[in-house]
Amino acid sequence: MNYFEKLQHGKLHGFPAKEKKRYTIPKVSAKRKLKIEDEKILFEQDKIFYKEIWDASPHMCQCGCKRKLGKEPLTTFFHHLLPKAIYPEFRHTKENIMILHPEDHNQVHSNIDKLPEVKRRTEEAEKLLLKK
Repeated sequence: MNYFEKLQHGKLHGFPAKEKKRYTIPKVSAKRKLKIEDEKILFEQDKIFYKEIWDASPHMCQCGCKRKLGKEPLTTFFHHLLPKAIYPEFRHTKENIMILHPEDHNQVHSNIDKLPEVKRRTEEAEKLLLKK
């Protein structure tokens, strides 16, 4: 037996080689699986909802710049005037959606005051949807 064979079999120094424990990827918990499935369903519902809005409106930015957005809808085009994380009940409400160019969408989330039309529509949505 040569040096490398002895090394492989752990007999180089007269001691048997220790077997390394294999790392196993943790299984997803049942609770997490349910959450993942719910997110997939919600994502599919979002796609259908966004497609309806896309088909019913001109494919232009609604912030006032009127930039064309192309032929295919992207999720980054759809801005929730009332955040869906805070108001999940308005996630699929047409009055809560505004179609924006991705640059304008990013601008809204950093400083809404630079886009007065979006700010005005947000205030309108608050009055319309939160009237109680």
